[in-house]
Amino acid sequence: MLPLYCFPPIDFVAEIIRTPRPMFSLGERFEKQTYRNRFEIAGANGQQLLSIPLIHKSTHGSMAEVQIDHHDNWKIKHWRSIETAYRKSPFFEYYAHHFEPLFKRDYVLISEMNLEALHIIKNVFKIKQEITLNTEYQPTIEGLSNPITARYNQVFADKNGFLQNLSILDLIFNEGPMALDILRTGENQDSL
Repeated sequence: MLPLYCFPPIDFVAEIIRTPRPMFSLGERFEKQTYRNRFEIAGANGQQLLSIPLIHKSTHGSMAEVQIDHHDNWKIKHWRSIETAYRKSPFFEYYAHHFEPLFKRDYVLISEMNLEALHIIKNVFKIKQEITLNTEYQPTIEGLSNPITARYNQVFADKNGFLQNLSILDLIFNEGPMALDILRTGENQDSL
């Protein structure tokens, strides 16, 4: 059983691809300060954490009940951060249009946004696996057994060094069609 993350880390997406029929939990209790409402990108000043604000009273329930707080203009700020970080990456212009609509829609629940992001990732990679949702409480896996160790080109690597296991957005915008090979093999074939 997998947690439903927001723009998951690269290692996590590799785990989804390795799983014949990935099942995601909507019944699990929401855990604060996790990738369920956060993701990390590589900005000009290093690793940047983007957090989707939530309505505090809803964070005590199951993942299926947690509501997004729309009182702030976080969607504009987040998309601008993504644009600033990746507009000079080789594949931003090819993939940005897939993700930008997520930052224009007012999702009520974090699970709705996360699920839509997961479907977009699945479509970008042309993954055929069916995604299954479970609404019953079951523990989810947090640590992964096979982390991706491949290094790939990152926009600010010359300034910040290579930043490991960022959001899948980093791999998509920097490697484009090669990203799926990196997820499957754990290696960057260009560097071999």
